[in-house]
Amino acid sequence: MTAFGYSRWAALATALANTGPRQRHADLLRAPGDLAALLRAHDEPEPVEVDGADLRDALAARDAFTAVFDARDEAALAERLNAMLAGNARPRLVAHAGVPLHLHVDPPGASWGGWLAASGAMGLALLVAEHGAHVLGRCAAEDCRDALLRTGAGPTRRFCSGTCASRVRVAAHRAAARQGRRGSPAAS
Repeated sequence: MTAFGYSRWAALATALANTGPRQRHADLLRAPGDLAALLRAHDEPEPVEVDGADLRDALAARDAFTAVFDARDEAALAERLNAMLAGNARPRLVAHAGVPLHLHVDPPGASWGGWLAASGAMGLALLVAEHGAHVLGRCAAEDCRDALLRTGAGPTRRFCSGTCASRVRVAAHRAAARQGRRGSPAAS
């Protein structure tokens, strides 16, 4: 069964922000099918039918979420999320055939991009309200910088994935080994 609620919305908003072009990948959201695949990958129940208008609105939401994750301080973060909520959120309980009552925060008739903007902003805002602004971050790998959510137990998450963490660790190890060779008496 698909999970409904703000944690999934926040994860989807983060994933949407990470579709933008980066040093390590090109733009991952170039066609309506790319958006449909993203929605399905985050357990959006069928039917997922996406068109050019949905994609256009999703790209606008992506830009807004990128700005949220790039906020320099709590005031800027709150300002950006509040603007998204004011422009998009209309909370209401709904039920679909075979699906229990759940919350929608987008206006009736909103595009997929409008749904992403409203739901993602609400999800991120609720996580920030519950855990603090530090819950939103960027990958510590300089060649990545993807958005990430720092939720869960344990130490504060610094990397978006194990791949980035390993790459940074290996690079640091190699740099230390090179430095050790340069500083050793045999190298003189």
